[in-house]
Parts: sequence; C-alpha cells; structure tokens
Amino acid sequence: MYDTLTKKVAISRAATLFSYFGLILLLTAWHLLLSPPDNANPYSIWAFQTVPLLLFYPVILKKHLRGHIWLCFFITVYFMHSVTLAMSAHSSATLALAETLLVASLFIAAMMFARWQSQLNKLRNSASQSPSADN
Repeated sequence: MYDTLTKKVAISRAATLFSYFGLILLLTAWHLLLSPPDNANPYSIWAFQTVPLLLFYPVILKKHLRGHIWLCFFITVYFMHSVTLAMSAHSSATLALAETLLVASLFIAAMMFARWQSQLNKLRNSASQSPSADN
C-alpha cells in the first residue's frame, strides 16, 4: 500500500508540474507571440492571466497540500474562460481548447496529489505512532 501510494503521489506531482508550467507557457505564447490582441496591450493581458498563476509557484514547489487545493479552486476561473472561448467562433478557439485541456489536467493532477499525499501522510503518522508489537 505504501509503495503504491508513493508512486501515485509521484505521478500526480509530475502531472501537476507539467500542466502548471504548460499552462503558463501556453498563456505566454498565446498572448505575446501567437495571437496578441489587436486593441489592447498584450503585456497587460498576459500579466493579468499569468501573474495570479505564478503566485502558486512556491506552493507547488513546496508540495503544500492546502495550496494545491486552493489552486484547484482558483483555476476554475481559467476553465470557464477557456471553455467559453473554445466554444465561440473566436479566432483563438484552438488555443482555448488547449488551455481547457491543460487546466482540466492541472485540476485533476493537483486534486489527486492533495488526496494521495494526505493519505500517505496519515499512513506515515500512524506507522510512526503505533507502538511496536515486540515490546
């Protein structure tokens, strides 16, 4: 059980990192290179969408469970935005679909990381607190 849970935590952590950095990279490429807005400053739009995600950088690196949970709550706004654009006749619908997939994978990966890491912590705590049967 312990080994299986450790593998699940490692896989979900890798998926979280991949999706998180992929989303930041996609937003950067989208707003600054691939399809900059015509009637607005692309840097301000990029900052408005990317800086809030960057605030979760320390949380993700330090593997904070509550931070991962808050990230899941937070990125639902990105999901709503990307689905709305993907379903419209907008010129960036393909990029919005890619954003939707990255946000969904980030949500699932971060949620499963928080769940499995919590279970692993409980397992470690119960193993360290249980008295030895030999005594």
